[in-house]
Amino acid sequence: MSQNSDGSFVVVLARSGREFKIPHGGSILGILRDAGVDLAYSCEEGICGACEVKFLEGVPEHRDFVREPPEHDRDSTVIICQAGCKSAKLVLDI
Repeated sequence: MSQNSDGSFVVVLARSGREFKIPHGGSILGILRDAGVDLAYSCEEGICGACEVKFLEGVPEHRDFVREPPEHDRDSTVIICQAGCKSAKLVLDI
């Protein structure tokens, strides 16, 4: 299942079931923070790793500089300040 036709995707917070539409080019961290979700973050540039979150479902598009591509393939976490999504939905363990 790929992104929606407009390039947006949905982020689901697994613990609460809350859903958020992330527009094409939007920041997962920014949308969640604006909605009042309490999250750890620092640089917002994808270099510190403070906003790393475990994902449970979906195909994240890693755009951070915290790990190398082989590490992204084997880890089940995503740096949400810079990440996108290749699927229509990304479920986070929040």
